[in-house]
Amino acid sequence: MVEIISMPLQKRISIITGNLGSGKTEIAINLALSMAHQGKKTYLVDLDIINPYFRTRLVRDKLEEMGLNVLTPIGDLSFADLPALSPAIKGVIENRQHTGIFDVGGDDVGAVALGRYRDLLAHEDFSMIFVANTCRPFTGDTEGIIKYLSSIEKASGLKAGGLVCNTNLGMETSPETVLEGYRTVSSVAEQTGIPVLFTVVKRDIYSNVKELFGDKSLIFPIDTYMEPPWKRK
Repeated sequence: MVEIISMPLQKRISIITGNLGSGKTEIAINLALSMAHQGKKTYLVDLDIINPYFRTRLVRDKLEEMGLNVLTPIGDLSFADLPALSPAIKGVIENRQHTGIFDVGGDDVGAVALGRYRDLLAHEDFSMIFVANTCRPFTGDTEGIIKYLSSIEKASGLKAGGLVCNTNLGMETSPETVLEGYRTVSSVAEQTGIPVLFTVVKRDIYSNVKELFGDKSLIFPIDTYMEPPWKRK
């Protein structure tokens, strides 16, 4: 049985966004499991219209077995570019007994899908969280991250409330790689005033990263639930 780490989130609704390959879908899944583990009625909402290979809907059954409520297109709409989920999503946003984790498409085009709920969100307790992997194209430095973040804010009509550092090189990730990425994301925080909420690491290097960081940042160890298509049965 996988140990689920409780991660505190300040808002009832967390909207997870970031560029393609930032790892936002894995983070959204792990955050949703963390919230459910704390006894909250949690909904994981798949609003990713960008990447057909790493969408939450691909592991829906597994996540529901673990106690999540997963909102994704079903049947013939499973791989549609425009998720037909409006009534269900509206319910998650408006029901204040529910906790919502939204996985949003990884560029300004994907953020447009989120923008349709802007007016509803304006009356609710929410935060849009930008995930940055400084080892990915376009977000390798402070300027690139700010530019990318600004494009998502403009497309969605929402302002980011937090940053997450998810710097990694896959299996080649070292604690030093994570620390260097954290420094870059911290620079973004200094320039924008948007706080770094936590740093994400794979569970197998969690202890080493935690020791290296000390008290610099809250560290969130995650497990992998998504697999590339070439590894699926």
